[in-house]
Amino acid sequence: MTDAPFRFEIDRVKTHASRAEIVASLREYGRLHQCETFGMREYDGWKKRLVTSDTIRRQFGSWAKALHEAGFRAVRGQKVDPAAMVEAFRACWKEQHSVPSLRQLEAFLERKKYPFRVKTYGAFFGGVGPLAKRIVEVQNGELTEADLLRRVERERPARPPISQKLRYAILKRDREQCVKCGASPKKNSEVTLEVDHIIPVAEGGTNDPKNLQTLCWSCNQGKTDAPN
Repeated sequence: MTDAPFRFEIDRVKTHASRAEIVASLREYGRLHQCETFGMREYDGWKKRLVTSDTIRRQFGSWAKALHEAGFRAVRGQKVDPAAMVEAFRACWKEQHSVPSLRQLEAFLERKKYPFRVKTYGAFFGGVGPLAKRIVEVQNGELTEADLLRRVERERPARPPISQKLRYAILKRDREQCVKCGASPKKNSEVTLEVDHIIPVAEGGTNDPKNLQTLCWSCNQGKTDAPN
């Protein structure tokens, strides 16, 4: 059996470090600090860093892509990458041999350390069902790949604003910590708390305090709508 022909590729962008060396450095940071993800500022504060986080971002196209290649989940603040989302969905579909359910897709994204959640598919593509139909249309030549990657514009019910006074009351009621995992800015300055509707506005949820809860950004991102 002959080896595949070697492909010459540029793996350095104005830096002494290759992509492989950067990936190894990111993995070493994660191992030493025992974390599943970390931000640019945290890495830059590491005395043994290989290069700056900005150099890594330029080398890989984004900090999220660098983390993903190293086996970590991206942190908040990364832009949506529709091409990567479609790639992940297609891979999960092939693995399941059928259109994946929300739970199957969520487990796949978690296992493969992709920097997005099922909720992002709903916000960008209108859900996994519409995305599956569009993928089939591309396969049949009825839709271009470029059109597949465009955001679906949907009419959404107006979300009643949560006043600052009500938000403060909910945060105080929930002891300024996530009701799901207990994360709190008092314990970790990187934690961001959000006031979330338990029953979504799209399903008739209101701003009644009983329908509001405090979630950290990670737990709120992990929420998925129940399938119809």
